[in-house]
Amino acid sequence: MSAKLMSAYILLLLVSVFFQRTHAVGNAILEVVSDSGQPSTDKYCIQYNDQYQQLPKTLENASPLNLKDLSDIEGCDLNEYRGHQISSHHTLVAVMRGNCSFTLKALIAEAASARAVLVVDYANSSLTPLPGGNKTEYGALNITLAVISWHDYQTIIHSGGQVRVSLYAPSRPRWDANMMFIIFASTLLVMFGGVWAAYSEEQAWKQRSKVRASSIDTEESEEEGLPFTVCGVLIWFAFICTTILLLYFFYDYMVYVFIALFCIVGAHSLYRCLLPLWTRIMPINYDIPLNRLPCFKSKANLGSLILLMPCLTLGIFWAVERHASYAWVLQDILGACFCVYLIQNLRLPSLKIISILLVMLLLYDVFFVFITPLLTSDGESVMVSVATGGKGGSKESLPMVFLIPLFGDSPLYMCRERSYSLLGFGDVIIPGLLVAYNAVCDVRLRRGGIHNGRTLYFIVAVAGYLIGMVLCMVSLMLMESGQPALLYLVPCTLIPTVAMALCRKELGLLYRGHSRISADSQDTVESQVGAGHVQDGRAEEEEDEDENGIRANEHLEEQMNLIS
Repeated sequence: MSAKLMSAYILLLLVSVFFQRTHAVGNAILEVVSDSGQPSTDKYCIQYNDQYQQLPKTLENASPLNLKDLSDIEGCDLNEYRGHQISSHHTLVAVMRGNCSFTLKALIAEAASARAVLVVDYANSSLTPLPGGNKTEYGALNITLAVISWHDYQTIIHSGGQVRVSLYAPSRPRWDANMMFIIFASTLLVMFGGVWAAYSEEQAWKQRSKVRASSIDTEESEEEGLPFTVCGVLIWFAFICTTILLLYFFYDYMVYVFIALFCIVGAHSLYRCLLPLWTRIMPINYDIPLNRLPCFKSKANLGSLILLMPCLTLGIFWAVERHASYAWVLQDILGACFCVYLIQNLRLPSLKIISILLVMLLLYDVFFVFITPLLTSDGESVMVSVATGGKGGSKESLPMVFLIPLFGDSPLYMCRERSYSLLGFGDVIIPGLLVAYNAVCDVRLRRGGIHNGRTLYFIVAVAGYLIGMVLCMVSLMLMESGQPALLYLVPCTLIPTVAMALCRKELGLLYRGHSRISADSQDTVESQVGAGHVQDGRAEEEEDEDENGIRANEHLEEQMNLIS
């Protein structure tokens, strides 16, 4: 892989670690009530901020309100309400979005004696916003504030006659079946990446063995992976801190850079993951001559090129259709390939470097989630602000997360396009790097004869990852808020690995890295070979002594016969 493409991979990886705690919030239900007061099947999803005024949790506890259509005004000035008489305090006024803040619209509507205000989103808006404001504004309102999509509102007002509606916000279920899917799917991705890394190391070991067999003086091949050092990790850490701040202040511009990067890197990852299987199914060995294809500096394999085209097409198709209802499937496929390929390909050199990286990203996660709200003017963390689309108007979201729809039957699930459980790619890749490192160490230790165990460190790391994901989901249910998964995954994978190495007295080997394991393994092999040579020499000497004894006996017998 080229250095530029690998840099794009690492950039997406390190930025993706701050998305794991994001979850869908602010959904409520607007239900049209019939003239008899009975509920109807006309239900609509609205965006609602409970920091202004809280809605009842059930329809039975919600008071029906008369809908007053004022969508021809923006409601930013009390004079706009002149000529629009509000008959009672049980009135929900609907005004258009724009020209002023959500809080100001609500204050003006309250001054006009409205019970609640419904802001109608723009007709061309792709994502209905969550109404928000500063902490000082939250306590100033005594009415309900919500936002509805333009399409849903048009459906309501064209139903005919006087419309009465009820607003309520059902409790979000603590448990959803997709949590089990997230746990096992993420664990499988980590396992697959580790197994692939171990298989690649096994093949590389066999290749090195053949080279040594053909020429004993041949030097060992250079260590695979990137030359990460402590200084390099610190530089990357400073870089991602700078990147997230740039996203915070210039989100509307930076988001398109990351969408383009994910489109390219996701397509390349899909191609790389399918290539081994593709070469077995379609073993096309024809190389296209040079100068036949533009932008190719070397010969291109026809079979690889045939596979690359649909992979690149899928990445571009996702970029074009990223707002469609089915786009989450494409994003998850590209994301899964991105995670697996990076786990297999990004080989960090030692447990020391991995430990530093894991701990620093854990601290980074905690700081930007729990500390930055104390430093920002609106009391919102930098992470949450970026994860929810920034403060601009692009309506775009960064694609470095797995989107898993909720499987339950809560009334809020009708807002399915806004209700996903999210898992950041970093929550799979960052611990996966340790899993892959352990898998490669198992291969080298086993091949070198240092121990005869089978994938001990790999199994420990995978089991730790599974336990960490379970703990994260349990905390999610108990605290009813999104959790930074690295807070649980890093200790559950790193501590068991270190404990196992201490028990087996191999911590020094793992801490110093693959190169030290290879050196010790080579010393072990050479010592075994040397012992074999000594044993062979002794056997040859014993055979020579036996032959000399036989010849002496034969000579003695001949002399005795002559004497006789």
